[in-house]
Amino acid sequence: MDEYVKLHNADPAGNRTSGRRTATEHHPDGHDHPAETEQRSSRARHKPRGGRRSTGRIRQDTAQRGRRSAQQTADRGGAPERAGRSSDGSRRATRVRKPRTVDRVSRFSASALRKVTVLGDRPEQVVYTLAEQSRQKHGTYVLITLLVMAVISLLALLAALVFQVLNPQAATNRVPAPIVEPPPGHSTLRPELFHAQDQQDIFDPIAERAADAEPLTEEEIFGSVEELSLGGMDLTLRDSEVTDTCTALVWGEELAQTLSTGACTSAARGVYQDGNGEYVAQFTLFDLADAEAASATLRSLDSPQSPGFVLPMLEDVEGLHTGYSQATAQAMGHYVAVFWVARADGAEPSGDDSMATLNVAAMDAALVVYEQVRDAKEGEKD
Repeated sequence: MDEYVKLHNADPAGNRTSGRRTATEHHPDGHDHPAETEQRSSRARHKPRGGRRSTGRIRQDTAQRGRRSAQQTADRGGAPERAGRSSDGSRRATRVRKPRTVDRVSRFSASALRKVTVLGDRPEQVVYTLAEQSRQKHGTYVLITLLVMAVISLLALLAALVFQVLNPQAATNRVPAPIVEPPPGHSTLRPELFHAQDQQDIFDPIAERAADAEPLTEEEIFGSVEELSLGGMDLTLRDSEVTDTCTALVWGEELAQTLSTGACTSAARGVYQDGNGEYVAQFTLFDLADAEAASATLRSLDSPQSPGFVLPMLEDVEGLHTGYSQATAQAMGHYVAVFWVARADGAEPSGDDSMATLNVAAMDAALVVYEQVRDAKEGEKD
């Protein structure tokens, strides 16, 4: 009976009906009524069904959609496959179109490749061209540097010419003096005790040498100072000389160069001795262009980098060639005076103050310098 109900409730397509009651209802009397059952079944077939669809109906709809899709595919001639490929291509195109940043190295590499492509398959030509451009730029820089140096040189020359026109005295005073090498085998003795005294205000009136100044003479320098005396120390001029070559009286490269640069035009020197011949003093005077040159010469006399000093005038005075000696140098306007004293035999000084007295007495030999200061002051008053 159950199998009959199931078969009876199925529709012609084989689907079950959605009714919950069985196809045959049992009356209270316990008998089935086929007519009523058939009538209900007929109504159920023509009545619109709701609720859940049967399994058979779902399968039928799926099959129909599958057939329609296959028919459309056949009509388009394999369009789904092409559509799939087109869709993949679109996705790839979309990925290609995505903007991305390019680093500088990549841009440079691309630029280099374009240059090689333009010039053809000759990369050595590219290297040659770039090297040629580099040489041209280097040559340009060198030319600019040379032009700048030439302009600076011309400006310096023009400044020198203007200076000479506006200040002929200074221009004449600054002509470098010749350098003379000291004689072979000359003495290189330097004093054990050396004192340098730079410019003082008293010498300001003779800070520059006059453009028309005459060279030094023996009479001018030593005429009034042939004898010197101080504290019982009596000195007499033994020998003297004047020269127009200052560098002939010194040794040492730096000292000679400083005298030349300072335009030293003349120099004088003389040797003094006491009556017993126990002590000796040598006085040397250099005539330079101005006070600045005199100060530079003073520094060169005591230079630790390039030693140098004045040469002894007399060969027979041992104290100025070997042994102990002491000296004082003083910048006096455009002059430099050197006072060099020692015992005649080069021995060490005794315990008294004889060497100090000898040094001070020798300073009176520079009397001519003080006379020029006096004359310059009087000329300013007039």
